[in-house]
Amino acid sequence: MQLSPLQPVSTSHFCVIGDVTIHPHAKIASGVILQAAPQSKIVIAAGACIGIGVVIQAFEGTITVDSHAVLGAGVLVLGQATIGMNACIGDCTTIINTDIVAQQVIPEGSLMGDSSRSTLNESQDGSHLNDALPSNPVNPAWPSPPPLPSPAPASSPQRQSQVIGRAYVTQMLQVLFARHSSP
Repeated sequence: MQLSPLQPVSTSHFCVIGDVTIHPHAKIASGVILQAAPQSKIVIAAGACIGIGVVIQAFEGTITVDSHAVLGAGVLVLGQATIGMNACIGDCTTIINTDIVAQQVIPEGSLMGDSSRSTLNESQDGSHLNDALPSNPVNPAWPSPPPLPSPAPASSPQRQSQVIGRAYVTQMLQVLFARHSSP
């Protein structure tokens, strides 16, 4: 089987808005949205691989994807960040104002940079929880996840939760699809 030669980067299959620099040797899948707000920019280095459906939205700074970094399908990067050389970001991961160091591997479905939530390893008072958690039967080196809280009654006002970042996503969609809206 003969492989076809690699094609140069073309913006016909992904959306670029604002100050975005893409190296000619970067690979960008279809459905990618690269949006830089005013006074912000996005830089995609040589050899970077951006998966299908990735959304990168820079605001109040720069988002840099260094050489040979890989962003899996459906990754969302918001704010300002640097994805280091050879870093690998798993599918459906969200990165908010957080730098990823070179060669770091982020598992799929991760949430990086949301300081409004406590992590599994540390409680709100700063004490470590690893010793208190039972071992995981699948992999004893990993702690078992904490038990899920029981659901609140449907009439409780605490049942409604706010979506963090919803305003940014709404604004981005309005900018992207403004020409498709009816007058």
